[in-house]
Amino acid sequence: MANGERLPLVVGPDHLPVSTPNQWMLFLRRPQVQAGTLTGEMRTVAHVHEWAARRSIDLDERFRSGNGLRPDEANALYQNLRYERTLGRRAAARQLTDANELVVVAGATQSARVTIARDYLVWGLERTLYRPDVADRRLAAIRDRCDILRRQARQFQRHVSEVRPERIGLDDEQRTRLLEVVHPEFKQNPFTRPVRFRNWVLILLLLTFGYRRGEALKIYVTDVNIRGRKPHIVVRRRPDDPNDPRANEPAVKTLGRDIPLDPTMAELLNRYIQYHRSQFPNADQSPFLFMSEDGKPLSLRSVNAVLERVVHKFPEFAGVLSPHVLRYTYNDMLDATMSAAKMDANAKKAAQNYLNGWSLTSEQGAQYARRANEVRAREISLEHQRRLFA
Repeated sequence: MANGERLPLVVGPDHLPVSTPNQWMLFLRRPQVQAGTLTGEMRTVAHVHEWAARRSIDLDERFRSGNGLRPDEANALYQNLRYERTLGRRAAARQLTDANELVVVAGATQSARVTIARDYLVWGLERTLYRPDVADRRLAAIRDRCDILRRQARQFQRHVSEVRPERIGLDDEQRTRLLEVVHPEFKQNPFTRPVRFRNWVLILLLLTFGYRRGEALKIYVTDVNIRGRKPHIVVRRRPDDPNDPRANEPAVKTLGRDIPLDPTMAELLNRYIQYHRSQFPNADQSPFLFMSEDGKPLSLRSVNAVLERVVHKFPEFAGVLSPHVLRYTYNDMLDATMSAAKMDANAKKAAQNYLNGWSLTSEQGAQYARRANEVRAREISLEHQRRLFA
């Protein structure tokens, strides 16, 4: 949109917008969620309509009549949300021979899709409640249909739920090795010369400050203050940024924050901005800190591609390296630093929440403490054994 907002639309085979799902998006979901989440939800709603069309089910007519989906149809739909059709570049990325091949998504993904499909189907039926006269006998039946859809979704989700493996950060040896292989002067560095320093700085920021991909990619050059007595870097929320040409706009999902820079980090950022970023095309016309070789702001997918390239060159990182793993690693190191400073629990929580962009009362830090907790538990066990044998 002209104001920078990204607005996904469901279109039909004629490439024209499909009325009902887009009404749901515009009036119900758009005011509540960001563009990235909205796009994912609309893909699920498009899946619902495609599934119905293949079975000659007219969803609009089912909504108008108040009949909705029968219980057996709803179960079939929820089951079908387990599958995803690969198209175009996604198929090429997965090295699939058939661009229409179906892949199975994780149980947690299917469960999230079931929630969206349920909400959409219930919304479509509930709109019908406002059309008949209040004395119309169909109203009770329509409400029953909505309740059945909700119950079926809950029952289905209990069956497809799965225990997701907990992420943990890199250990000391892995972290040291990563910083070695991505250093610009490392002989086996997996990147071409023009992007080596950029990738080095990007990975350092993810590891040093625990940034999410979107946070790192939304940093403006002017957010990096490397002059004066107190150099610092700022993370700012810029939703629907008119300066951002990326269709899949990175987003700062947490609170903004201002972090001081160590002199060494400030010097690295200064070198990158002055001597490396300036070599990218259109660098003087873009506000963003990280640029691609074609002169555009770096994309979310490119951040993953940087780490995937490391994994391809150094298989020892297979299965243990991703942008979010670096966020976990940061929190492990942060915990160790705070413990060494003998901070009490409340002070540690407040500091961790601020540095991660969480609210001051957030409990999210517990999710990132697994490796630190394991290290402490092992140390306690060793101390217990020493005392026992003493």
